[in-house]
Amino acid sequence: MKNGSVLLTTLTIFLFLAGASFAGLAVTDWTLSQATFTPGSNGIVTISVSNPSSTGTAAMVNTVNMEMITPPEILMTGQQFIGDIEPGGITKVSIPFQVKESAKSGIYTVDFKITGVADRTTGGFDTFSRTASIPITVVNQPILNLRSDKEVIGGIDSIMLTITDNGGAASKLRVSIPSGTGQSSAVAFFGIDQLYVPRVDENSALTINVTLDSRDAQDGATNIPIYLQYEDELGMAHKDNTSLRITVRNEKVDLKFMQQSDVITKKESTLALQIHNDGTETLRDVQLSFQNGTTVRLKDQSEMKFGDIAPGGSATASVVVMADLPPGVNLVDTQLTWIEKDIQREENRKVPITITSDADVGVFLEAKPSPLTTGGEHTISVLVSNLGSYPIDNVAVRFSSDAMDMLDISQEQYIGSLNNDDFSTVQFKVKVKQVPQGDYPVTVNVTYRDQSGEWKTKSMVRPVSVFQPPSGGLDPLLFLPIIAIAAIGLWWFRFRKKPQKQNQDNGQ
Repeated sequence: MKNGSVLLTTLTIFLFLAGASFAGLAVTDWTLSQATFTPGSNGIVTISVSNPSSTGTAAMVNTVNMEMITPPEILMTGQQFIGDIEPGGITKVSIPFQVKESAKSGIYTVDFKITGVADRTTGGFDTFSRTASIPITVVNQPILNLRSDKEVIGGIDSIMLTITDNGGAASKLRVSIPSGTGQSSAVAFFGIDQLYVPRVDENSALTINVTLDSRDAQDGATNIPIYLQYEDELGMAHKDNTSLRITVRNEKVDLKFMQQSDVITKKESTLALQIHNDGTETLRDVQLSFQNGTTVRLKDQSEMKFGDIAPGGSATASVVVMADLPPGVNLVDTQLTWIEKDIQREENRKVPITITSDADVGVFLEAKPSPLTTGGEHTISVLVSNLGSYPIDNVAVRFSSDAMDMLDISQEQYIGSLNNDDFSTVQFKVKVKQVPQGDYPVTVNVTYRDQSGEWKTKSMVRPVSVFQPPSGGLDPLLFLPIIAIAAIGLWWFRFRKKPQKQNQDNGQ
């Protein structure tokens, strides 16, 4: 969007200067009927053509004609007759055009060649020719719609949200529910402030698992307001408002579950849950058990015991668990039992459990040429490996050291995504400062986003050795690796090949 605006402004200034600096014929201004156009739409471009000569020094410019040179995506008449323009006069010409249905998003330039002649007072005539280039911005605007696979939700519930794009591609899409008052605003995303979708392709649909929290909403049908922010195919930002029609039907037992501890995926962790009683009755002997076959297993006990919970009161229980769940918010099947008014009751509940990723990264450094020498220029390769159980995204590496100057424009290199047990390498060009020989620390910062959507940064300090360059020739130590390789080769051919030859002789 910024590049397009700069281009339009630059061209406009150029045309004004061109019109003011040529006598006889000039283009002083132009306008478009709208800022952007969609494929298949119509528009009008208006051009002001003038004869800037003063009335006392120049004659009228006659038979002024305009020729349009258009790209294939823009349909416009080829020529436009303007007529005569007297000295100091200005004529505005409006030319209609159409953008082809098949046009892709982009900025298309139309060239206007304007010609005319003027008689000389001394006899003969002068021919004038001016050219103007006008950009036409074409954008296939995204048309986004949302729908849920569920018409009824209750408490903390999971839905499959389908985002349909009936227009051009949308990128950097952010979906949020604005806060406020009223029934509709009582429904919110659970565990996140907004959804982030890198891209929705042209005329396609994308389905995402979303958890909604309707515990504070009243029962009944409601329109959940949805706020959309995204960029179109030219990078121009847009904001839209829409809504999602949902019916809220909450559970009769008014309980809220709040997690008080971190649970790391596939590792033994302490799960601390707090239950808050928002109802009007005292609940006695409240217990929560995880149903057989779930991916949360309790260690050394079969249930979590909360005891009695009075109206408006809370109780907390802790247990060691092993959770084989992906990072993020997971709705886990549980069975809740309690005594209410001396009656034993039970209910199956989906309890939200937030799982923390075990995401971790490791780094390995390599220098070329090696070893590092004072004042030398080297390429540092940083290998980053994903040590966790799940892929990580948006991986970026930053390298710095007080003993080195960076030769690259940026101290950060982008990797992207890394699957679990995967690795990738980036390079940094550096020049070692005039430092004494010795070991110096370098800092490697790796930032990434795990599967739960959390951004993480791991900072690692590694020592590197810097040597003084040889003053009177090459340092013999530098030849040690070559000598070692040569010694291994000599051993191989003299001691390994010889028994083979003897075996051949014995075979004969």
